[in-house]
Amino acid sequence: MRGILWVGLSGILFSALNAATFYPARHLDPYMMPTLRYGFGALFLLPIFLRSGLAPLRTERLGQHAIRSAVHSGGMVLWFIGLPFVSLADITALGFTGPIFVTIGAALFLGEIVRLRRWAAVMVGFLGAVVIIRPGFESVSFATIAILASTPLFSASNLMAKSLARTESADTIVVYQSCLIALLTLPLALWNWQTPSWSDCGWFLLAGAFGTAGHLVMQRGYHLADITVLQPIGFLSLIWNTILGYLLFHQQPDIWTYVGAAIIFASAMYISHREAVRRAKTRSAEAPANPWDSTPAEVAGEAPAKT
Repeated sequence: MRGILWVGLSGILFSALNAATFYPARHLDPYMMPTLRYGFGALFLLPIFLRSGLAPLRTERLGQHAIRSAVHSGGMVLWFIGLPFVSLADITALGFTGPIFVTIGAALFLGEIVRLRRWAAVMVGFLGAVVIIRPGFESVSFATIAILASTPLFSASNLMAKSLARTESADTIVVYQSCLIALLTLPLALWNWQTPSWSDCGWFLLAGAFGTAGHLVMQRGYHLADITVLQPIGFLSLIWNTILGYLLFHQQPDIWTYVGAAIIFASAMYISHREAVRRAKTRSAEAPANPWDSTPAEVAGEAPAKT
């Protein structure tokens, strides 16, 4: 329950982040946006260092932090390309395709066996995305494609974050994410530089605060619960983003956004359910048939998890 509450809070903070970055994204070059967003966000890491010293920098998994940051950087660039031209509700609904891309990636790159029912759920999820985009009925903008293309990159980043959470603290994960993304995207930012106004800097300060806090509480949630349990909580973001889009930017999504989001939601819920069932069967198969075959630590739940 604590994990669910942490991730639910992160959804509210990320929705506020979306609203804060929407203002400067309308006139600044999108290739600058990730550097400024994470550069200002790094300022809010100072309390972590004041409290813990250099402890958050200690890691034996620097390579995985770097790979995750590179993947996340690509997603951020695509996301900022599309942000000024797509409503916050549509952005959120298209982001719900994350579990679908995770399933495809597991089959293609991890060798996981994905059976017919999960493939059917994937196809239904893509149908939901098509309902939102409606190719043939409306011109499909490059911005919409960019938002959709950013989703598998964010999904891969979240999976790597969950993997890192097994050994790394939330502070360490967020510190490396913020610093490495700011550095990795800096060359693009300098190449396309536009000097931000003081107003822009104010929005980036807000975005940095919301984003850093959002990632910290999300990592707290990842430490406390399985990602398949937490996945459905992300769908609450559609409510927060729709409200903020309407109140701040007068964005009113049409009925097809809700229809498509409902289809994607059903698909992602089913995929999450099948993943939970698969994990339960795997754990059941690995558990000793007789408790007397276990060591005292295993009975008490203190032994390391089998992999």
